[in-house]
Amino acid sequence: MEIILSLCQNYSPINHKAMKMKMLFATILLSGLMFNTGCKKVKSLLDVTFDANYTVDMNMTIPPASGTIKSIQSSFEGNATVDPTSNSEVAKYLNLIKTWHIKNLTGTFKNVTKEAVLQNGTITFSSDAGTATWTFTNVSIKNGGSFSMDNNKGQWAELDKILSAKKEFTITVNGKTDIDDFSFTMSVKIESTITANPLGSK
Repeated sequence: MEIILSLCQNYSPINHKAMKMKMLFATILLSGLMFNTGCKKVKSLLDVTFDANYTVDMNMTIPPASGTIKSIQSSFEGNATVDPTSNSEVAKYLNLIKTWHIKNLTGTFKNVTKEAVLQNGTITFSSDAGTATWTFTNVSIKNGGSFSMDNNKGQWAELDKILSAKKEFTITVNGKTDIDDFSFTMSVKIESTITANPLGSK
């Protein structure tokens, strides 16, 4: 608008032809800006938001004490691989995803054969895109018992990167319990939300 007012203020018969060319240029410029802004707004109206959740179960076995001294060997470790594209909606919009964010992360104990205490433990999500790790101490291992993996150290942002890479990643769980000779299942649930657009991810 300032361009047009300036052109009008500088009008004279001598430069009439030049002013007409400048006015045409200004009109094209303003129209282009309006068109680009309008397209972005229209495209955003086509955004599709949906949830993508994954649950992974890992079976852990703590063997009985062995040897003459019968010392407790209560360490355990397990891992599982997750393919983000296994979700049908993710596969549908795979190349059109704009954002992918974690909503919630939980771990739940199932199939516990003997109640115990997780004295210390670590859960790690890893891939070429990044690593997110949580540590826990003194967590009760019992059927239905659960715990959350918070975002206190910015781990969710790292997991966002891992998911956004749309490639397989690994979940590794290890720790030490206060007793041995029992087993349990560690169930990890990932809850995330995705925004995609049929016109493309940009």
